[in-house]
Amino acid sequence: MQGATRRHFMATAAAGISALLTARTVARPAVRRPNFIFILTDDQRHDAMSCAGNRQARTPNLDRLAARGARFENAFVTLSICSPSRAACLTGRYGSANGVTYVANEAVMHETERTFAHILQDAGYQTAMVGKWHIKNSPQSCGFDYVTYFMSNGPQWNRKVNERGRTKTALGFIEDYNAAQAVDFIQEASRKNAPFVLFLCTQLVHMDHTFDWKPKAGTLARYNPDDMPVPDTFDDDLSGRPPYLKNARSRTQALKYGYDKKRNIQTHLARYYAALEDTDAAIGKVLRTVSAKGLDESTYYIVMGDNGWLMGEHGFTSKVLPYENSIRVPMILAGPRIKNTVDDHLVLNIDLMPTILDLADLPIPENVQGCSLMPLLEGRAGDWRTSFLYECPRSSLGVKPHFAVRTARYKYVQTFEDETLDSIVFEELYDLRADPTEIKNLARDPDHQQMKKALIAKLKAHRERIAATR
Repeated sequence: MQGATRRHFMATAAAGISALLTARTVARPAVRRPNFIFILTDDQRHDAMSCAGNRQARTPNLDRLAARGARFENAFVTLSICSPSRAACLTGRYGSANGVTYVANEAVMHETERTFAHILQDAGYQTAMVGKWHIKNSPQSCGFDYVTYFMSNGPQWNRKVNERGRTKTALGFIEDYNAAQAVDFIQEASRKNAPFVLFLCTQLVHMDHTFDWKPKAGTLARYNPDDMPVPDTFDDDLSGRPPYLKNARSRTQALKYGYDKKRNIQTHLARYYAALEDTDAAIGKVLRTVSAKGLDESTYYIVMGDNGWLMGEHGFTSKVLPYENSIRVPMILAGPRIKNTVDDHLVLNIDLMPTILDLADLPIPENVQGCSLMPLLEGRAGDWRTSFLYECPRSSLGVKPHFAVRTARYKYVQTFEDETLDSIVFEELYDLRADPTEIKNLARDPDHQQMKKALIAKLKAHRERIAATR
């Protein structure tokens, strides 16, 4: 009953999508609880993997995981920005519930929040966090024992880190260092008679402190800017969008990068994909260690991007905005007896925490707002969600507060004047089937008023349900 209640929480009244998977695709290990490696990449677009059909991306190690498991092609975050996404992954709860609704090193998660690491720790797991950390709560206070981390973003080479309580400079490329730390933990953990969980948070492919990527020279040489496709919407005049966006950071920063010229976008894309390949290579070292230790049949991998990234779409850069390339992320789940499949249900970053607990055969707290992905993997989608709420209740990176509801076909957005959330100043409605690049705003179209009314009701219902479980 508890699982059904959790799944019902985010389902809409119109729920009833039939399962796409017709056969049982996963069986839980019967003896010891499994290990987990949760790889959270930074600013990785949903399409930035070769297994997703991207000819520019070279991600053989992520592809290897996708070939061993399920790739979710309609995965989203509940708020597209670093700190809130991390808190959502840890707690399985929206930022408006766990306390983190903006990006900052001072963003604090409520002390009462329970993370997946807390619960696994209580169940006897060895818990580790390696890489980027971006909330004020310490990794240790969030349930991690073995900790090597750095705060927020910075140099991608020779980065200062906190290595198990000791400050030092990690010489070389930061993702090679992260991988080495992860490998050390796995080797140490494998010698003990207890399962482990590793939360591996990459710094890349986020830009560094100079607003650039610093891939390895040999890697960058393999990428020709001429081969990089520029978004069709790069010169969007923003008609049909909130007027303030013409002067918002998302647009002004893009102009500083020169995104009004196709060549500058191509140059950035080449550097982005080279940095992604370097990051993927570092992840490969972790995968090979797990295999060498004979742990493939007892280890689950979860891979997800913390948010998307706008690379010239609509003339924008960065994230936060409710458009597809901002809120949509890559997501892979691979592990023992999970068959290769591509799933198109609407799944969220808040679903990963309850999925981990479900796979570990541990109870999921009642206040968790995400849903375990197990019903999808087992071919029993049943009342799986048919819509979800995207929330941005506070101004972040120059973007005004807004809320959106997204279904398989439509997206409706409300933008507010300020953080009082008293005044809706702009509405957007997109038919994603007919208009996947979100060009035509249908909010005032007479033929779409009934749909807009229905989506407004869904948005209101989602907000009320989330508020009820804070």
